[in-house]
Amino acid sequence: TASYRLLPEIVITKPCEDELADKLASCFSKGVIKIANENGVKSAYVADARRDTCSREVLRHDDLRDRVRLSRIRDHFIFSIESTGALRPDILMCEAIKCLKEKCRLFLDELDSNIDS
Repeated sequence: TASYRLLPEIVITKPCEDELADKLASCFSKGVIKIANENGVKSAYVADARRDTCSREVLRHDDLRDRVRLSRIRDHFIFSIESTGALRPDILMCEAIKCLKEKCRLFLDELDSNIDS
């Protein structure tokens, strides 16, 4: 099985401190939002957007909705490859790329032969 998704982008547009920071962290998967404690004030920051499952839970909360911008980075893909065990996923990926390159070569050759005709 192979799949891909775009890398999530999470931007905190307004500070989320103390209870609001905890509430924000609870809206995301574990490890996405972390809490820093500086001078006795807890503050939320984005630790690892890659762990986000693209849930929109944060948008349900009126007090958080305007403090976070959720989007995806359109040119950053995260690929996942599962193997049945016959080949390791890294080898499967390399073999798939070889097949794709060969198919592209065949396609370009076919185009060239049709242009020449």
